[in-house]
Amino acid sequence: MKSIATILLLSFAVLLPCRAAEAPLAPDAVRAVLQRSADWQLANPLPIPTTDWQIAPLYDGLLRLGFTTGDARDVAAVLRFGNQSGWSPAWDPYHADDWAVGHAWLDLYLLDPTHTERLDTLRKRLAPVLAHPVTEVLDRRYQPKTAGVKVTDRWTWCDALYMEPPTLVRLYRATGDKKYLDFLDREYRQTYDQLYDHDAKLFYRDGRYIGTKSPNGKKVFWSRGNGWVYGGLALLLEQLPKDHPTRPFYEQLFREMTPAVVAAQQADGLWRPNLADPDQVAIGETSGSAFFVFGLAWGIDHGLLDRAQYWPAVERGWRGLTTRIKPDGYVGYVQRVGEAPESINADSRQLYGTGAVLLAGSEILRALDTATKTSPEKILAAAQAQVDADRTPIAYVRLVPERGDDLAWENDRVAFRIYGPELRPGAEDSGIDVWFKSVPWPVVDYRYREDRLHHLSYHQDHGNGYDGYHVGNSRGDGGLGLWRDGKIVTSDTYVSAQVIWTKPDVAEFTAEYEYPPVAGRDNIHETRTIRLRLGEQLNEISSRFTVDGKPLAGLDLAVGLTTQDDKIAEMTFKPEAGWISVWEPVDGKGLGTAVIFPRSETVLGTQRVKNEPGHDEAIAFVRTDADGTIRYRAGFGWAGDKKIMNKSDWMSYVAAHSGSSYGKSQ
Repeated sequence: MKSIATILLLSFAVLLPCRAAEAPLAPDAVRAVLQRSADWQLANPLPIPTTDWQIAPLYDGLLRLGFTTGDARDVAAVLRFGNQSGWSPAWDPYHADDWAVGHAWLDLYLLDPTHTERLDTLRKRLAPVLAHPVTEVLDRRYQPKTAGVKVTDRWTWCDALYMEPPTLVRLYRATGDKKYLDFLDREYRQTYDQLYDHDAKLFYRDGRYIGTKSPNGKKVFWSRGNGWVYGGLALLLEQLPKDHPTRPFYEQLFREMTPAVVAAQQADGLWRPNLADPDQVAIGETSGSAFFVFGLAWGIDHGLLDRAQYWPAVERGWRGLTTRIKPDGYVGYVQRVGEAPESINADSRQLYGTGAVLLAGSEILRALDTATKTSPEKILAAAQAQVDADRTPIAYVRLVPERGDDLAWENDRVAFRIYGPELRPGAEDSGIDVWFKSVPWPVVDYRYREDRLHHLSYHQDHGNGYDGYHVGNSRGDGGLGLWRDGKIVTSDTYVSAQVIWTKPDVAEFTAEYEYPPVAGRDNIHETRTIRLRLGEQLNEISSRFTVDGKPLAGLDLAVGLTTQDDKIAEMTFKPEAGWISVWEPVDGKGLGTAVIFPRSETVLGTQRVKNEPGHDEAIAFVRTDADGTIRYRAGFGWAGDKKIMNKSDWMSYVAAHSGSSYGKSQ
């Protein structure tokens, strides 16, 4: 028979894990989890545009983490993303998703209004929407009746209530213009009236889910969709004026949703993909759970929710979330991009999952009164100093809306740019410009900033190189066009472009071009992807041509190189080796440009053609493959960087990267 002491000891051993699990959250442990997750995610990018809605919660989370812990590195990361994105939204001004990154851009602007570029493009891009709003009541169940209107031109899905409303309220705080709040209230109310279930106190994802049942015969209230709404309300309310007449509506909605949210929390502290039917997908999902934990902690910290009643749900939720994060910081069990409950596993990850975890944990630290006492303004200043002082050689690309929608990119050896929509009325079109550089660190941001703020022209060399290359309406260094009846038919400037998030050794972006009607074909569309790697002189270019989304195989194209002085330029044509080149002096220093095709590509011919006076073009003729795509490399070498000093050096470089050696460095 066991002694009383043995029984008590065994009982204590059984109870100890339960008591440990119920211990209050330790701020240092929370902080450590957050920083590991932030560091892991920043070191492991996903190849999506830097203005995409998927990455917006990561920006929100990084900023809140940095301003909560005082670590300027997290804020500096968002500054870099903002610079690359040109502090702009994505390209469809009527689509709520394309405004999600505005939260972060405007949070930074409000802390330092001297950086007007963080406000200007957002305000400019939204102006046409406010001037010409869609008035038809839209519903995902039906096609719009108004010509030219898409069903996403209003907030017809509940996720939209996270994407755009926090940006609109910040635009009001930045400008004092009431039109942003008027638009917010009108659009929000329509979404609420259409998608809110007054019995369940939750939102349907969109109109198609009203009346839809799960396989178990229950309603479908998507966890992440409602998480977007709940977290979005927190981001909206923290900037909405206390005396705004519609504030009581948003506060009431937040309070009203809260009991339904907590009721759907499961024993492990997490929420299932379908809040109304946890058995439909019986796995705790990270992103919806984290947005709920963030909202609950925010509501408690801001006095909208009773701490005694709701803090236990926050603690259970955070403990549950930590089971979704691997020891290295990898945030798993995140449902992929979609619109309905789906299965997940430990390796399922998305950027919004990490972002939501950072939001949740940072708000917990604030609610525990363990946030840094350093002001956000000082943390931002330290982060900006980090960015300004960083001279690490990288491959880098950025949008430049403040200079006519330029898009510029560089690595440690070369730099380029293309032209965007604002310059469409001018001579510029789809050619590729060359920027000489003589230093290995980034120069693009510096040149644009100095030109804009101090009128220090980048057409003159101020110690790091300059723009001494003429493009005009030519092909520049590796631009292309359709070849029709002995002439090049070019597109105008790009219509939209996206910077892709990559590691620092690769710069990558896509640009979309539209061509005029040619040979009976309308709506010819080109998607051009350009990638530049650290240490290379040549871009990797892939252009895909389509009509109404279908590939144009066998399309005749001309890829060109423009001379800077046709009287002295030396053209070299090597179709049998798959390349063409130009060598010539520019301002007394040698410049070599080249286009190189893979050996598998057939160069149909080459030719010297006239462009504008003084500027001829070396042209290679090729055709698109079965997928409507052409792939090649193009770039330059400039003697001013003291790496390629003469024509012989350049020819050797081109030869080494052509033929059987093509792409070996990739």
